Amino acid sequence: MLKNLSLKAKKIIMGFLMVFTIYLAYVLSFKKAISAFMLHSQLEQTAILGGEPATAIAQLEREHGFYLSVLKAYRVKADERENRLWQSVSGMAIATGVSISFSPEDIKGMLDTSVVDSSIVLDRFSFSGGYANLVKLLDTVSKAKGIGRIASAKIGTEASTGGTEEKKVLILKIRLAAEER
Repeated sequence: MLKNLSLKAKKIIMGFLMVFTIYLAYVLSFKKAISAFMLHSQLEQTAILGGEPATAIAQLEREHGFYLSVLKAYRVKADERENRLWQSVSGMAIATGVSISFSPEDIKGMLDTSVVDSSIVLDRFSFSGGYANLVKLLDTVSKAKGIGRIASAKIGTEASTGGTEEKKVLILKIRLAAEER
C-alpha cells in the first residue's frame, strides 16, 4: 500500500504523523510538566511574600473554631479550682516520682491571641525528673478528668546551678486549659 503512494503523499503522511506524535507527547507529558512548573513558581512566590492562599486561611479558621469548641468542652468548677488543680497535679507528680513547680497564667496577660474567650483559664506547670517518669506523668495528666486539657507540652533540658557545678536537668513544661464554670 505504501509502495503505491507517491513521494509527495508519503511526505504529507509523515508530516501528519509527526504533528500527531508531538501533540500526543504534549497532552500526555509536557502539559502536566508545564502546569506543575507554573504551580511550583506560584507557590514559591506566595512563600516569598509570606502570604497564604485563601483556602489555607479558611482551613485555619475552621480548625480554630473546632479547637475552641473542644477546649470549651473541658469545664472545671471555679470554686477552689487552683487548690484542687494543684493537689491533683502535684499528687500525680509525686506518684510518678518527678518534682513540680507552678505558675498561674491569666488569659488577659498572655500574648497568645488564639484564645479570645475570657472564661478559658490556662495554667502552666514545670516538672523535672527522668524521661520515663516525665512521660508517665504526661500520660497520667492527659487521662485525668476535671483538671482540663493539655494545651501544650514541651520536653527539654535546662541548666541547673546546684552548688559549684552546672548540671543539665530534663524539664517537662505543660499548659492545662479549661473553661471555668
